[in-house]
Amino acid sequence: MRGGHKEQVHPRREVVNAILYVTRTGVQWQYLPHDIPDWQSVYHYFRLWKKDGTWKRVHDALRGKVRQSEGRELALTAGIMDSQSVKASEEADSRGYDAGKQVKGRKRHLLVDVLGLV
Repeated sequence: MRGGHKEQVHPRREVVNAILYVTRTGVQWQYLPHDIPDWQSVYHYFRLWKKDGTWKRVHDALRGKVRQSEGRELALTAGIMDSQSVKASEEADSRGYDAGKQVKGRKRHLLVDVLGLV
């Protein structure tokens, strides 16, 4: 160990693949398959990269590449907003009632560009 930090044990590609596995499947960190890095290491990198802005930079770069490939400006000029009523359990901290859809729960809103990108 140098300076109180562990040496890199897992290749970054394996860590990224494990994080993508969690985001795609919704599996809890503790239940990651045993053939990939341990969940504590994977979660450590996920939080570290969230805190230092890595995920935002990756997202922005990928969105820019898609916009460019579609012949669009990098800067967003128009957006589309939508909302969705989501049923919440009785135990939810805060929930309202959407009379139009007769749903007790939460309403989430999403703004995307004209290509459907966040």
